[in-house]
Amino acid sequence: MSMELESKLKDALKSIDSFKTPECLDDITLGLYAEGKLPAIQQEPAELHLHSCLYCLKQLNDLTEMLHYQRQIIQPSPKLSALFKRLLHPKEPENSFIERLKEFFTFTQQQWRFSAITLAAAWMVFILSTFVLRHESIRQGAPRLNPDAFVKISALNSTGKILHEQQGVIVSSDGYIESKLQPMVGASTIKVTLRDGRTREIQQVWKDESTNIAVMKIDDKELPEMPIADIESITIGQKIFAVPDSGNDGGFTQAVVSDFKQTQGRRNSSVQYIQVASQITTSNTGKLIDEKGNLLGFMITEEKNINLAAPAGSYRQLVKTSKPTPVSELTQVNFSSEALQSYMKGILARDSQRIDEAIKNFQEAIKLNPRLTGARLELGLLYYKQHQFDKEAVEYQEILKINPDDPDALYNLAWNLESHGKYPEAIVIYEKALELDPEDTETLYQLGLSYLAQGNKVEAMELYGRLKKLDPGNAELLRRLIN
Repeated sequence: MSMELESKLKDALKSIDSFKTPECLDDITLGLYAEGKLPAIQQEPAELHLHSCLYCLKQLNDLTEMLHYQRQIIQPSPKLSALFKRLLHPKEPENSFIERLKEFFTFTQQQWRFSAITLAAAWMVFILSTFVLRHESIRQGAPRLNPDAFVKISALNSTGKILHEQQGVIVSSDGYIESKLQPMVGASTIKVTLRDGRTREIQQVWKDESTNIAVMKIDDKELPEMPIADIESITIGQKIFAVPDSGNDGGFTQAVVSDFKQTQGRRNSSVQYIQVASQITTSNTGKLIDEKGNLLGFMITEEKNINLAAPAGSYRQLVKTSKPTPVSELTQVNFSSEALQSYMKGILARDSQRIDEAIKNFQEAIKLNPRLTGARLELGLLYYKQHQFDKEAVEYQEILKINPDDPDALYNLAWNLESHGKYPEAIVIYEKALELDPEDTETLYQLGLSYLAQGNKVEAMELYGRLKKLDPGNAELLRRLIN
């Protein structure tokens, strides 16, 4: 082989190695796949990755599985087959891979052209049979989605340069759009492009750094929405699909719901995290849909083997309980995906009763992002369980500096003060919580107890009358204490 051809060959090998990314399959996964021992739940994600990764395909080739599939699909000429055997299974261990490739390339021009065509044909059949057709079967098993419900969201800086683009989903026909928060951080302008080409500029965004969710509102009516799945109807073990951010009608990955994680807020509206069981070892940044095509949630974790999603339906509570942030202030947001990862680890550790580990993770999350209110709330509640009441109160106070209307922080701080005999301070905070939600029965009851502790039965009886209509049980308990 000429020096020029050898140089080109080495350059080609280097260029293939340059395709390696953190998402590439590890050696164990490739080895199990090559031996046909990879579990079914892992096989489909592995094949989808192989379909688009030259580096992993080269690794698979080095593991000899390519020869196995090529024999099944097409029988090359005996001479070509023998050369492949020598290439992939040399008898002389001292022969280098490059030298065996040299031997492979020492064909006559006619032999080389024939062999190249044969190999190309075998390769295409392999791709079609093992990847495309299997991928198509996944698409056929997945529900059809309305492409008009997807929008393009562009984050631009002050000069009009596009910083990031992502895919959002219209979640209500009156103009609410849900997407990820992270791609918007640092933007001066946010533009939404509808499927028909119309563009809308966004003035404000509801954001939740604890779930990496952002919600926008445009003034259009009767928009094509994607139905949101009722999380109460989703069961553990239920099959779902992950849809990548880059598309809406392909690239589905099958998974199952393995668990639900809930923050320790006292209300049923507290955000739940959906834990997904799949063998996806790459960063998961897509959307989850159920078998009916309803939007279930958005993947929020980026660390392999920790697959958690925020329910899409949580946008309603976000809009209800928080104030929107002007887009101009997104340049000041210091979002940290590492902080969110530590927060998620803390939740998993807390659910496993590894309290010290959970506290450490929540503290790390707050260190990385002091505005991560979910981690502060979790940390405060763990401090309460450890009777570290002063530290508990500090976390709630920090939350209220970020969001003065946070219902859980208001209630928990008032209870902390009440339990230490600081009734006047507790009453002020309980009353503010009731202004935000006049039908909060827990706050009504606790406020009544604080009034009674100060000997104010008149105010307590007024609260009893309100509580009787909402929660007769707690109302009767309060009445007995008043009398």
